[in-house]
Amino acid sequence: MNRFVAKTAFALMAIVLMIGQVQAQFTTTFAKNINPGQQNGLYYALPQTMLKIDFVIEETQLEKGPLSDYAHNYLDMLDPVEYKSMEYKLLAVKMTTVATPDPNALFFVTLNSVRGGSNIQLDIMPNGIIRSIGMSSLGGEEKIVESPEFVENEVIGEVATDAGFLGLMSAGKTNAQLAKEAADKIEEIRKAKFYLISGDVEMASNPETFNAMYQKLDAMEKEYMSLLIGNRVSKKVVRTVYVVPNKEVTTQTVAKFSETDGLTVGTEGSGKMITVQTLSMNTTSAINAPSQSAVESMNYENKVFYRVPEMANVKVMLDGKTLVEDRLIVNQLGALLMAPMQNTLLKYDTKTGQIVNLRL
Repeated sequence: MNRFVAKTAFALMAIVLMIGQVQAQFTTTFAKNINPGQQNGLYYALPQTMLKIDFVIEETQLEKGPLSDYAHNYLDMLDPVEYKSMEYKLLAVKMTTVATPDPNALFFVTLNSVRGGSNIQLDIMPNGIIRSIGMSSLGGEEKIVESPEFVENEVIGEVATDAGFLGLMSAGKTNAQLAKEAADKIEEIRKAKFYLISGDVEMASNPETFNAMYQKLDAMEKEYMSLLIGNRVSKKVVRTVYVVPNKEVTTQTVAKFSETDGLTVGTEGSGKMITVQTLSMNTTSAINAPSQSAVESMNYENKVFYRVPEMANVKVMLDGKTLVEDRLIVNQLGALLMAPMQNTLLKYDTKTGQIVNLRL
């Protein structure tokens, strides 16, 4: 009887082992533990949250006027441009998010050849972020978020505050004489503008004619003024900085801003520091998730990773003063968990890495 029991137990153990082998259809391993050239599988990534911070900046190019040395003789109340330079003014800041592959959540799925087992099918976006895993893939198309450049420039408008220099330079005249002529012309134009506004000119009774005449006089005044006080041409540009929030570093210095040098990315350059503060709201603190070291050191059979993202309060600050503040989903601050796969189809949110649909 004991021999029969032993044989039965051995047979049952063999069956259990065989079933276990049949069920072990794939293995998930952290990417850095894969040997080079391993082909029996493929990589997938969960998304991380990257902050896209747009700085709207007014850039003004200053040029010295050819007669600026005499400006104070005629225009005491104005500050002439003394040398060619640039000025920068921060007008606005906008913050949004984009999803990019997370290098700390990059995995390799080894597909095991199991007789009688189910087919495993992965649906992965071109950038490597997983969309689904299971017996079938998701249908339809989905917008792909491509990895952006770190910094970009975009001109969104250009305003000439002063027109170009007039060709008043006549042979045989000194700069002092030319400055006097320019000042006299400015005085004449201002008188003409006053007569136009006061109604002394008959054509001013027609609004369209009035506007055309006034704009022409105003443009002429600016041209003559530019000879004495210089030229200023302004344009608005968007400088974009991409920042990846970090669990360990809640406040990151991402750029510097100066009224003379503009925006410089990183900690180099001059000006006031621009920092990004990301404070977790601890919405996932109750989840007992495995540590990053445990995720990276083990192999997981018939399991895939997913995320429960975290909410965070995010501030962009200039020299400690808040420029913009918002509550955002920050994926990498959340919990990284495992989901078992047994005749299951899992669909992911490709922006957060969370499982949004489960089919048995």
